[in-house]
Amino acid sequence: MKITTPIIVVVFLIVSAGCANMSQRTKCICKNATAGALVGAGAGGAAGSASSSSNEGQQAGIGFAAGGLIGGLVGFFICEAEEMDSDGDGVPDSLDKCPNTPMSMTVDANGCPLDSDGDHITDSLDKCPNTPKGVAVDARGCPIDTDGDGVPDSLDKCPNTPKGVTVDKNGCPLDADGDGVPDHRDKCPNTPKGSKVDANGCPPVGEELLIISGINFAFNSSVLDKDSQVLLERAVENLKRNPQMNVLIEGHTDSVGPEDYNMWLSLQRAKAVEGYIVSRGIAEERMDIKGLGESDPLASNDTPEGRAENRRVEFVVTVK
Repeated sequence: MKITTPIIVVVFLIVSAGCANMSQRTKCICKNATAGALVGAGAGGAAGSASSSSNEGQQAGIGFAAGGLIGGLVGFFICEAEEMDSDGDGVPDSLDKCPNTPMSMTVDANGCPLDSDGDHITDSLDKCPNTPKGVAVDARGCPIDTDGDGVPDSLDKCPNTPKGVTVDKNGCPLDADGDGVPDHRDKCPNTPKGSKVDANGCPPVGEELLIISGINFAFNSSVLDKDSQVLLERAVENLKRNPQMNVLIEGHTDSVGPEDYNMWLSLQRAKAVEGYIVSRGIAEERMDIKGLGESDPLASNDTPEGRAENRRVEFVVTVK
């Protein structure tokens, strides 16, 4: 095989160089054909050498051709199987880790359906494809919202809100008046800020519902000025929004003037407040009046500011 061996080596190098520039599938077949040709050439050359040196090259050539044909055929079936893509996702079965992916579904390099947000719901089925990492999702790929309030459990600070209750961005029931009783349970939903309330959101009987300072009258008169009427609209709106409440209207004065006169004047002013509220549509039977004169000051009567604060009207809950 002195002549045959160099020939085989040269042919191998030429064929290998050609295979390197082919497609993956063709390259696979080429390599198998080359391997078969080399084995066949070697076997043919050996047979020729055993019989006579004159036909060694001829036998090697025949073996090369036969081995190449057989190797190519075998390689065809092997490489065809390797390149088969049963589910048509562009990843051959030999590399496909998800070989039964439905047609037209986008896949990754392993042939598995894409799951961009990593929630284990493939993008083609994911109704919420940008769910933050680690957030539990439902069968649609959307964050779980156990109480159905529109705020996912991962953000819901009140996860057991009753069905149908309006909530804020934290998933907690709205509490418009800030009294600690949510609107869906609040029977007095417009209680003034800072009022003490019971479990129903209503001020207890005897509790101050509203204190309005700055109520002014003409000198030595019980006639309300326009600015005071504007202030009293707070009381009107509160009584309209809480129709189950009745109130006691208490009139208060500063200490200027005789005490008995101030007691009488405070009653007249409480009556004037009641009259204004009745004129705004509130039933008179929902209100009682009382004059307390200068007997219950909120501030010192030694300053103009203190006296202004003491000239006030208080609304105290009597029935709810």
